[in-house]
Amino acid sequence: MAEQYDQRRVGDRRDGRRLRTISSTFQLTPFIMRRPSDAVNSFTDQIEVSAIEKYLRAQRQEGNEDISLLHIVIAAYVRTLAVRPALNRFVAGRYLYARDSIDIVLSSGRGGPADAGALAVTVRFLPTDTLQDVFRKINSTLDNIRADEESDQLERLSSTLIKTPRFLLRFGFSVLRWMDYHGWMKRDWTERSPFHGSAVISNEGDYALSSITRSINSMGALPVSISIGRLRNATELDKAGRLLEKKYVDYTVSFDSRIADSAYVGSAFKYFRYYLANPEELEKLPERVNDDTM
Repeated sequence: MAEQYDQRRVGDRRDGRRLRTISSTFQLTPFIMRRPSDAVNSFTDQIEVSAIEKYLRAQRQEGNEDISLLHIVIAAYVRTLAVRPALNRFVAGRYLYARDSIDIVLSSGRGGPADAGALAVTVRFLPTDTLQDVFRKINSTLDNIRADEESDQLERLSSTLIKTPRFLLRFGFSVLRWMDYHGWMKRDWTERSPFHGSAVISNEGDYALSSITRSINSMGALPVSISIGRLRNATELDKAGRLLEKKYVDYTVSFDSRIADSAYVGSAFKYFRYYLANPEELEKLPERVNDDTM
C-alpha cells in the first residue's frame, strides 16, 4: 500500500501520493469530468448467503456471537483493496492520488428513537488485517462513540455550525473546499471527515430497505460507495429441475470512474465475491499485498 512510501514528493498530499506514471488518458479525465457526479458509475449484484450463514453459525457456536454479515463484507472489501489497490485512489485538485491508508466510512444507526440520526465513523485498516482484526476495530470504534456522545465530534461540530448565519456557512465551506482542492487540510481533519476515505459502506438491510444507489459527494474524496440491502428469499431450479430455496442479499456499488476503468473494477469485485463465498479465507493473512503504481 501507499503507506509504505515514506518519502513525500512535491505535489503529494497529506493523505495520499500523486500518481505520475499512469496513462495520459487517466491524467486528463479529471479535467474533462470535473465533478464526481460527472463520472459516477454504479452496478447492483447479489450475494448468495448460504456460505456466510454457515460460517456465522460456526462462529456463534465458538462464542463469537456478535460477528455479522457487515463485518464480513467490510473484511472482504479490505482484502480486495490489498490485491486491487487502484480502488483506493481518489481525485483531488484535478489530479489522481493513491490513498496512504485504508479508511472505511461506516454509516450506522445510533440506536434508540427513529429520529436519533445516524453515525458516520471512519475506521482505519491495514491491508493485512484479518476478519478478526476488522471485527475488533469496528466494534471498538462504535462502542466508544455510542458509550460517550462527547466523542462524536461530527455531531457536536454540526450542532455548533447550524447556529451560524447562512452567509458565513457558505463562505466557510467554500474555504474548506478550496483548502481540500489544494491538499492543505490538516491530516487530523481528513482522518475524521466522513467525506474522506477509501469507501463508505452502509447496511440498509438494518432498516428493512433494499440496497440503494448512493451519489459520490463532490466535497471530500470518497471514490466508492457500497450499500447492502435486506435479506430476500428466492426459489430456483437446480440442474436436475428440482426447486431450491435460496437466500440472497443485494448490494449496490457506486464508484468514481476516474480512478479505474470498468475492467479493473470488474476484476476487483471478482475477488470481493470470492471472499464473500469463502469467508474462512478472511481469517488468514493475505497471500500478497499489491502496491499501486507510482
